Amino acid sequence: VGVIDIGSNSIRMVVYEKTSRYAFHLLHEEKSKVRISQDAYKYDGNLQELPMQRTFNALDNFLTICDAFKVRKLLCVATSALRDAPNQKIFTDKVKKELKLNIKIVSGEKEAYFGAIACANLLPKQKNALSIDVGGGSTEFSFIDGDSVKETLSLKLGTVRLKELYFDHDDIDGAITYINSQLDKLSSKNISTLIGIGGTFRAISTAMMKEAEYPLNKIHAYEYSVDRFSQYLDSILNARDNKELSKLHIKSNRYDVIKPGTLILKCLLEK
Repeated sequence: VGVIDIGSNSIRMVVYEKTSRYAFHLLHEEKSKVRISQDAYKYDGNLQELPMQRTFNALDNFLTICDAFKVRKLLCVATSALRDAPNQKIFTDKVKKELKLNIKIVSGEKEAYFGAIACANLLPKQKNALSIDVGGGSTEFSFIDGDSVKETLSLKLGTVRLKELYFDHDDIDGAITYINSQLDKLSSKNISTLIGIGGTFRAISTAMMKEAEYPLNKIHAYEYSVDRFSQYLDSILNARDNKELSKLHIKSNRYDVIKPGTLILKCLLEK
């Protein structure tokens, strides 16, 4: 079984082999940073020609890999960028016609729910936890209590969205105002644990592991205090250039979107 996830910033694929009724193992993993949402937010969410072609080419390559693994079932889902795009049909129709691939666009609430289910199943049980998935176009939240997913919410807060609308114009105050206006939709709860999902959290957590000289190369279930997290967020936001981001162990492919993602998390912690 192959699963393709078309995000606003990256497109990912995994190929699994079923080994028994409830068991499977990972055969292959692939990622391509196509940024399908590039320049879309400047044009009312409409996807632009070049990013669409990049994504189409990546999908074509992924299908070749699926053939090599003799994939019998392929699921392809898309999230925020395609969800918000008025011209989404141009892309989905082309993919269906030329690649014979159906793309299923999932709602923000469904996206948040799937992320929360993964957290509930694959992490130590948490009481009063909030899962946060910061993506390129949207951020998803879910309240988790043990095995139960209580509420889900998707906000139009994303790293690429903020970069193009605010950071590219040096309008940080505008970005903060916009982020807080979106976060107002998040209901107040007594949260004991934040669970991070997605590229921004991975990038920051990996950097913090390197800074702390953490002995294991395993980011899953890695934990740290809110105070330490907040201090690292401040360090990233105060970095004056890419050289300083590099010293904070941020990878070069994240330089242009790490600050928008960090600002979302900083505002969230304050809330």
